[in-house]
Amino acid sequence: VLEQKPDIVLLDVLLPDFDGYQVCQQLRQLPVAQHLPIIMLTGLDDTESIVQAYNHGATDFFIKPINWKLLGYRIHYILRASRTVEQLTHSEAALANAQRLAHLGSWEWYPEQDVTQRSDEYYRIYGADKALLPSSMFAILPQIHAEDQERVKKALEEAKNFGQAYQQEFRISAPHNGMRVLHEQARVFTTPTGQIDYIEGITQDITELDDAQKRIRSLAYYDNLTGLANRQLFRELLQHELQRALRQGTQCALLFIDLDRFKRINDTLGQPAGDLVLQTIGTRINACIRSCDVAALHHVDHQKNEQVARLGSDEFTVILTDILQPEDAAQVVQRILEAIAQPIDGLGQEVLVSASIGIALGPQDGTDVETLIKNADLAMYAAKDKGRNTYQFFDKTMNDVVLDKFALENDLRKAIEQDQLELYFQPKINPISGEIVGAEVLLRWKHPIRGMVSPLTFIPIAEESGFIVELGTWVLQQACQINHDWQVKGMPIVPLAINLSAANFNDPNLLPDIRRTLDKLALNPHFLVIELTEGILMTDVKETVETLKALKAMGIYLSVDDFGTGYSSLSYLKRFPLDELKIDKGFVQDIINDPN
Repeated sequence: VLEQKPDIVLLDVLLPDFDGYQVCQQLRQLPVAQHLPIIMLTGLDDTESIVQAYNHGATDFFIKPINWKLLGYRIHYILRASRTVEQLTHSEAALANAQRLAHLGSWEWYPEQDVTQRSDEYYRIYGADKALLPSSMFAILPQIHAEDQERVKKALEEAKNFGQAYQQEFRISAPHNGMRVLHEQARVFTTPTGQIDYIEGITQDITELDDAQKRIRSLAYYDNLTGLANRQLFRELLQHELQRALRQGTQCALLFIDLDRFKRINDTLGQPAGDLVLQTIGTRINACIRSCDVAALHHVDHQKNEQVARLGSDEFTVILTDILQPEDAAQVVQRILEAIAQPIDGLGQEVLVSASIGIALGPQDGTDVETLIKNADLAMYAAKDKGRNTYQFFDKTMNDVVLDKFALENDLRKAIEQDQLELYFQPKINPISGEIVGAEVLLRWKHPIRGMVSPLTFIPIAEESGFIVELGTWVLQQACQINHDWQVKGMPIVPLAINLSAANFNDPNLLPDIRRTLDKLALNPHFLVIELTEGILMTDVKETVETLKALKAMGIYLSVDDFGTGYSSLSYLKRFPLDELKIDKGFVQDIINDPN
């Protein structure tokens, strides 16, 4: 049998030197012969001999004298049955292997007797011992996570009592495998009379799939830096809340949060410090919303508060649901402003951050996502205009302000070619001699309709639109031309100080433009003063030093304006080739009275 591997064995009971029953028994002990068809042949036809043959493992029993034709049919039938059993065994092995690979267990539950037949993979999934796990389907409940247990129990009871099919996901605690996520599906089979016969189900371990889906969701819907919801998820949730508010007649609020002067942190302390600030601020906003009674969480993942989102850079949004009155939103916003204003440590120095927050209420300020975002954004800019570190509710007049601002920007771009810009010169006077020792160049805009437009109005617009670079170049060229004209007329020669914006200072054409202008007018560079702010100096210290050295090499006088309004560090001044420090009055105005 071991060598030939026969398809069938014909075995006589009476052998010359051995007992056929014992041979049959020994064959059955061989792994390769467990399912081998064995027909025992004997001249004995008593019942005891037949029973003994089957007890020793015979497949069939045939009595002598042999009817060869009948034996042929019997062998043919047994071989066909053997092949069927072999195929079934192979299929069962393949199915068991497939279930093992797919972490898929199967079971049949007979509710009337509360008896369950489970596959090997089912026991592996639960980490349970087949001999120790009771046959009741309810026996697995203690392993199910406490938060899911009642739901699973209810599904089993409804299947048992009412024939209710189900599919659900739940968590279990499996020995040696920890917390696992399972998907279970069940269908009910009934008798012809409508009684529940049995319930068939599959249980699959989907922990890896669940983890992968969470990772995919995290990449698609969450900001990598802060872990908050990103723009995509924020828009979906806002759409959902707006529709719910319209349907139920409730009110939601959108908070648009923008950090004040955040760029200065990145420019002076570097991007890693900026990232830490953003993470800290995100955590603080999140904490404010978690502790707020007005905000309601709708997602089962309690690790993430999806109502708080980072749209990008230093912009955050918050969705507040079920707002009863605007004051509810204002209370939350006040809490957020206070949290953001707390000092941030761990950056080598204490950093203070503030924010401007715009509030739009849905659906009254917008029934769709785009409108509500736009209006909250407008309210945020209104808060910045009020002085920053505050909040502003949206009102319909803000649209008029934006349109006016847009029109002003368009007019400003035409102001140069239409000769609407003028330079004023504020003299610097020696208080002892009364002599004019210099002048600061001031830009004024005489609008044909609006009249004189304040620099406080049009300079921020020029900076936001990027037009400030062209404006700065024009001022530089005009001031140099006027100084040249004064010298030609024999007027006293005084240095003219020109303020440069950060955009002008970082413009790669700055040095070539200055050289070209001075050469064209044959103007002595000693009569040109470039004024910079502390913020510009600290943007990129290494690059700034190189630019300042180049300007100094050209013979240009360098001045720092409004010293004392920024970081006011005397130590860094040694690194720059500066000639003049203009100290802001706020820095020294109490110097006589305040001992500090």
